Amino acid sequence: MPSSPLPSPDAATLTPRAAAALLARCASRAATAALHARLVRCSRAFFRSPYLANCLAAAYSRLGAAPSAVALLRATPRPNVFTRNILLSALLGSGLLEDARRLFDGMPQRDAVTYNAMLSGYVGAALPDEALRLFYSMREHGVRPTGFTFSIVSTAFASARRGQQLHAAAIRHGLAHLDAIVSNALIDMYRRIGLFQDAARVFSCMEEPDVTSWNSVMSAYKDQALSCTVFDCFRSMRSKCFSVDGFSVSTVFSTCSDVKDFAKGDQMLALCVKMSFLANSIVCSAAIDFLCLSDRMSDAVQLCRGMPTWASEPCNAMISGYARSGLMEEALSLFLVSMRNGVGPTEFTFASVLRWSSCFGLMEQGTQIHCLICKLGFQNDVIVSTALTDMYCKLGLTRHARKIFRTVAANDLVLWNTMLLGLLQNGRGKEALVVFRRILKCGIRPDRITLFGAVSACSLQGLVTEGMDIITLFKDRYNIMPSLEHYTCVVDMLCRAGMLREAVNFVENKMPKFSAATFANILEACIIQGNVGMAELVAEKMVMQKSRSSLPYIVLAQIYGARCKWEKMAGVWRSMENERAKKAQSCSWLCIKNRIYVFTSEQILHHGKEATYEVLDLIFWDMMDQPKKGEGLGCLQLFSDCP
Repeated sequence: MPSSPLPSPDAATLTPRAAAALLARCASRAATAALHARLVRCSRAFFRSPYLANCLAAAYSRLGAAPSAVALLRATPRPNVFTRNILLSALLGSGLLEDARRLFDGMPQRDAVTYNAMLSGYVGAALPDEALRLFYSMREHGVRPTGFTFSIVSTAFASARRGQQLHAAAIRHGLAHLDAIVSNALIDMYRRIGLFQDAARVFSCMEEPDVTSWNSVMSAYKDQALSCTVFDCFRSMRSKCFSVDGFSVSTVFSTCSDVKDFAKGDQMLALCVKMSFLANSIVCSAAIDFLCLSDRMSDAVQLCRGMPTWASEPCNAMISGYARSGLMEEALSLFLVSMRNGVGPTEFTFASVLRWSSCFGLMEQGTQIHCLICKLGFQNDVIVSTALTDMYCKLGLTRHARKIFRTVAANDLVLWNTMLLGLLQNGRGKEALVVFRRILKCGIRPDRITLFGAVSACSLQGLVTEGMDIITLFKDRYNIMPSLEHYTCVVDMLCRAGMLREAVNFVENKMPKFSAATFANILEACIIQGNVGMAELVAEKMVMQKSRSSLPYIVLAQIYGARCKWEKMAGVWRSMENERAKKAQSCSWLCIKNRIYVFTSEQILHHGKEATYEVLDLIFWDMMDQPKKGEGLGCLQLFSDCP
């Protein structure tokens, strides 16, 4: 629908305030330039006061015409602090950070808006150290920070000590608990740096929390895997008459998916239908993701098709659901159909498709998608680059992954973690440690995934002392306590170094609860290293804990049989039968014409079984014709010579 024509300005009737109202209605650069020209022709007296020049510059800046705004403001005869603030915002909006800083340094007068604009520029450019220095200088020059100042600066803090200092400064200025913007920023900051209890404490001290406050604290609970508390918060929001939004509902759906609480997810789905939330594309995408994770693909497809208009979020969720289920043909088909219906792919679309292409080893599809990414100009996006790095690492092409990683060169922790873990997956522990040290050197705050990668790299390289030092560093400096997966990694590191006794002691003294997987790692290390005594000890501990894995029972039976302890051997087999212990089922997959076919070890009838067995017969007869080079011994046969 065409916009209404702007009335022609008249020198006798048009006031600066009326001209400013006309400028606020301009929706394009051309309309702004046309009105600017009319105002100049109408009367040059308008520009003796900086008010109208400021309004014009603000309009140019709002529409992305920074050069026009800069030229206009530099020609203003008596610029004031508002003029320079508009010019500063225009320069920052165009990415001219150095020019903006020169203007900032040359300003005779600065206010909180000036500092807020410059702080936003530094934070947006991923320069947290510069932002912090500017924040401290703001206080030195006597400019009182506002709530927006604390909100901006909180995103630059990455350590517990500095975060608590910022909180103290907010309390001194009387903004910590009275200003909802500051409180919400503090909750989010504490959530990011891992101080969950402090985030909850800020929320509890708020006099009037808003929906954003509730959403922030719910995200904090979700990050700590406290699903019951997330559900309680959502119920409290509704009981206190807060209007839940799409973010609230999406957080609950995501929590249901994480903990596989399908009953509560169905309740949320019913609530969304009742309150017409599914028309929101973000809520709809969360619901589709939940349905896909609960193996209800038909319901997810129906929900996606029921959307009134095509939107990127539901399509992305459906593509990810298809790919997660191995239906790559349907995923790629929906990807193409959504593009034909005018839904351009986003960075999340590419991330979903690339993730599952790499999981199933689909190199051809992955490289084709990479070409499309370059064609559409997404190659410099951090999310897409992270997905590409992950894909090439999983395909074993670390050289391609490193090339993409160096091209982006962003201080994004997810990208760095992806490169770190990708190198580990390819057995490059030394290079992974170099990446880890660069993370710390660049001032990026690491997280639990970084800790896992660093300790795993030390495990690969046999650096036990350095691995334990890294655990201590994360505890003391970053307040990151090791979890079960980190302890398992430490055990693996000790086992690789041949320190089996130390590994058992670590599990018994340090780990919070019994972990069958961890003891299984120790047992496998005992088998590989031929330590029969330690293998017997570990296997007995696993059998006493009624392990569901068949490995400890087989190892004990083998040891007792070699020692002619037939009664104990029979008892082990009976225990294995009673506990219904089984070997973990292995599987492999094959992609034919964009469809994934899965083959399990216990499956007798496979897809295309006739052709499969014919090929196997040919391979078998070909192997029979080859000269024998000696047969390998199974790992358990190491115990056959036991006394």
